[in-house]
Amino acid sequence: MGDSTQQIRDHIMRQISEILPEFLRNVDSSAIRILGDTPNSILDPEDYLGSISPFALKVQDCLHEFDEDNRTCFVAVNIYRGKHSYFVIDLNNTAYNYQTAHQCKTPIPIYVLRLSKRNPKIYRKQELDEPIAEALRVMHNGHGQDPLPLFDNYYDENIQYRNPRSLQN
Repeated sequence: MGDSTQQIRDHIMRQISEILPEFLRNVDSSAIRILGDTPNSILDPEDYLGSISPFALKVQDCLHEFDEDNRTCFVAVNIYRGKHSYFVIDLNNTAYNYQTAHQCKTPIPIYVLRLSKRNPKIYRKQELDEPIAEALRVMHNGHGQDPLPLFDNYYDENIQYRNPRSLQN
């Protein structure tokens, strides 16, 4: 990664620390799902998971700093062709059960954390509640017993799930 890319990454990390506390003061403590909308231009194409994970971990750190009782889970990463890729962090989703997540269709309120060098923001996106719940259900099924975060890279045209839960037992 070049110096300018690293500077942008550092700038975005600082902005996460500024945006999340303000946001958290205005939401209740019920379960929510944060969808981190991350520009592909700041990710390392040789290590997508390794380069997106620091942003997800920074979000988790900020959530815990705001309230040490916050329960977080870094659930998934999707890398897409084009300009953006995404990570999912669950906050206070006490109903989450890894063993049965491949059957869970329960929508959880989605808040998009748009990471940007100019104007990062977080906002409610209700129309994503059900599609994201379904996408995570499918990922949990497809990945079998893979550890979290589940990772799909759609740059790989031959993406396959090796051991789907639906074929086990």
